[in-house]
Amino acid sequence: YIETANHNTLRGNVMTDLRYGIHYMYSMDNLLENNITRGTRTGYALMQSKRLRVINNRSENDENYGILMNFITQSELRGNVVTGVSQGQSAGVSIEGAEGKAVFIYNSLYNTFEGNLFANSNIGIHLTAGSEDNEVFGNAFVNNQRQVKYVATRTQSWAKEDSGNYWSDYLGWDRDQDGIGDVPYEPNDNVDRLLWKYPEAKVLMFSPAVDTLRWVQEAFPVVKAAGVSDPHPLMRIPEPLQSEIR
Repeated sequence: YIETANHNTLRGNVMTDLRYGIHYMYSMDNLLENNITRGTRTGYALMQSKRLRVINNRSENDENYGILMNFITQSELRGNVVTGVSQGQSAGVSIEGAEGKAVFIYNSLYNTFEGNLFANSNIGIHLTAGSEDNEVFGNAFVNNQRQVKYVATRTQSWAKEDSGNYWSDYLGWDRDQDGIGDVPYEPNDNVDRLLWKYPEAKVLMFSPAVDTLRWVQEAFPVVKAAGVSDPHPLMRIPEPLQSEIR
């Protein structure tokens, strides 16, 4: 647990079966590198801090959150691997709001996410409460039940210099064979946002009414709600991450 402690380095630690693997509060200019969390309730809880460098860490089979960011600014997350995050339970009862998020970003701005793998979790990435103006590119989102959950009012474009991210459920094409998809990847639609706003409507998820809403939305895309768009999705997993996919 690091609180009000600046200019520190945490490197090469292994943490298993804990509440938090690593927990930051009110700390600036720290380096978090080559650590492993496994089986914790939250792998890396980063809160109320600035200019953190989170590099080449691993979260394996943690619960609730692999990486949790709360009021984090001007920080960088590069080369991290987060896999198998599942929904937390207490005495056999599921915990509301802890659906198993590889990374959860709350009111965090001006951060860079590059070259990370978020895989095999309930949710790949969840952004809310004004988490905008973050750079997200060169990452791989692989086999998450839901790749993105985005609750905000501005559309976010996740790409840099004509290079976006890899999405395992991308259904576009690459006619010119340049390794970049020819159509944007948009993970969520208006129906998703409706279900996030009114969770009780989930009982209608597979009903004809929801199917009709989705069809109308695709056939007549007049009104588009704010969301995440990757205008240059990658057709292949970035090379440094390919060995992580089994």
